[in-house]
Amino acid sequence: MATSAKHLSRKELRQPDNFVLFTQRALSFVQQKRRLFILAGALIMAVIIGISLWQVYKSRQNQEAAQHFDRAITLFRANKHNEAIREFEKVEEYRWSHYAALAHLYEANSRLATNDLDKAAAAAQRFIASTDQNSVYRQIGLMTLGHIQELKNQCAEAIQHYTQAERITGALKESAVLGKARCHTVVGDNKSAIVAYQQYIKENPNSPIAARLMLQVAELQAKTEPDPAVK
Repeated sequence: MATSAKHLSRKELRQPDNFVLFTQRALSFVQQKRRLFILAGALIMAVIIGISLWQVYKSRQNQEAAQHFDRAITLFRANKHNEAIREFEKVEEYRWSHYAALAHLYEANSRLATNDLDKAAAAAQRFIASTDQNSVYRQIGLMTLGHIQELKNQCAEAIQHYTQAERITGALKESAVLGKARCHTVVGDNKSAIVAYQQYIKENPNSPIAARLMLQVAELQAKTEPDPAVK
């Protein structure tokens, strides 16, 4: 059996519809805040355009840096280090390219090859500054700088950088221990050198240099320990 439709009273008919009210209020709000919405839309559009232009700029920088980097690496492998340095310096100008950081490291090695130790150290420091803490790249940079300082007879500074490199988990950890031991020997801290060499031997018992290091430890111990015959 069909039910009859509900009849609305005149009072109910005169009341405004909720949907109509909501729409009118929304339109009124938009009209009142029109300038604000226009500014917000323009700002969002400007941000989107800015991000797009930045990505295009970075991509172009990376492409141009890659071309110089390829030329520099070719020269580096051909042992044409002075020419390679000039190309690496061009790469470094593209500071937003990921090739720029590597260029500092290769420049340091090229300057090492030309015995320009001061500029090699400066390039190594720039590379370290561009790396993440505790990364393998940071370890490589610290080892490079430590080696340069060792060559410059700045063993106190080299020990600090070798120690930092040793704390990073990576392939150069053992080399850092050996570098630290060598420099402790140079500055006359035989006890610390013995500790470092013994650490290397303990962690690398099958190393081909373990036997030689054991002899070196014995020599350092003989120098460190007092002669029992002397009263």
